[in-house]
Amino acid sequence: MSDTETYSFFAVSYELNKKEFKKKLSLFPEEMRYYVILANSIIGSENAKRVAETPGAVVEGSREFVEKLLSLVSPEAGDGFREVAETYLIEAMKGELRFSCPNCENFSGCIDLENLTVGLLFKRCANGEETEELRNEISLQVDRALQRTPYVDTDRAHELCRDFRHQCSASGIGEIFGRYSEIAADLQRSFGLDYRKIQKEMVALNMEFCKKSESVQ
Repeated sequence: MSDTETYSFFAVSYELNKKEFKKKLSLFPEEMRYYVILANSIIGSENAKRVAETPGAVVEGSREFVEKLLSLVSPEAGDGFREVAETYLIEAMKGELRFSCPNCENFSGCIDLENLTVGLLFKRCANGEETEELRNEISLQVDRALQRTPYVDTDRAHELCRDFRHQCSASGIGEIFGRYSEIAADLQRSFGLDYRKIQKEMVALNMEFCKKSESVQ
């Protein structure tokens, strides 16, 4: 993958993550929304540094943003943040395991990633040249590309598209669970999350994913 393609991929991922965040935000009452923003930022930052392809500037920017949020209000272990973070972590995992276009092996081909130029704009933002005009143009270009993938918001793409193949196989799911297990362990130490509760949720997600995977083989 070329440098431009890599940044185009992250531009698309960033826009999809923004849409997902809005959906997750609606799961919580308004008075908990600061905790939701904090959980989203922490989990996103932890994921970014564990994915080798993430640009260094993106990793560093995520880390700095989390530090700024924590400097405003640092939640104590045992308060409302714990439950928010536990729920958000599981929802983030569900997003990666969802049977939808963004998780399909053919996603890059369907959005024509190789020929997208949005990566050039996203690289400028990642390197500090972030303006409202650039952000709006990135969103516009990504929305155009996503018009070629009609099953972005479903968990039934394996039933609706004959070419759907989840990017994570049943045998390769360990990488995702390993990554989130590490994040859960870190959050347990920092904020007192219930690690055993999260493990049980992971087991259930694993079984559900494997069942769906078998149905498309």
